[in-house]
Amino acid sequence: GLAYIAVSTPTIPAKDQVKLAKQEDQVKRGEDLAHLGDCVACHTARDGKPMAGGLAMQTPFGILYSTNITPDSKTGIGGYTYGEFNRAMRQGVAADGHNLYPAMPYPSFAKISDGDMRALYQYLMYGVEPVEQPNRQNGMHWPFSMRAGLSFWKLAFLDDTPFWPYPSKSDAWNRGASIVQGLG
Repeated sequence: GLAYIAVSTPTIPAKDQVKLAKQEDQVKRGEDLAHLGDCVACHTARDGKPMAGGLAMQTPFGILYSTNITPDSKTGIGGYTYGEFNRAMRQGVAADGHNLYPAMPYPSFAKISDGDMRALYQYLMYGVEPVEQPNRQNGMHWPFSMRAGLSFWKLAFLDDTPFWPYPSKSDAWNRGASIVQGLG
């Protein structure tokens, strides 16, 4: 029971198994969100093409390389449906079903609104130049190189519930939360 729950891959609702059509206002909004999230900082190697990945991150568990998040359909995320993108961003599961290391801060991205997630998807699909650049092989030490163990990490630590303001909080706190939600 518990082992099955921990290693099962979250499903994607049928309505999200599509590639969203381009909407210019959403692309611009997604660009603003990508700048706020500083996606380029991790997904661009030194002297590399923007968002094409390859940045080495030394961890106590080994070396991780950031991935290509350009809309290149061969080596990037260009083939991702919105549902696959949303699942990767909120639950740390790639389109092919493998677990992502939490160096990709999906526990934090899980908190953004659905509208913001859709806008970010629009930007990455339609506002970023596709770059054909294969992802580099990570150099994680055993047993951390075994991604199945990440399912247990997620079971213990991942809260993928989107953020919503609480009526019991102060008016100033809710105004700030409303601004964030208003972006979504």
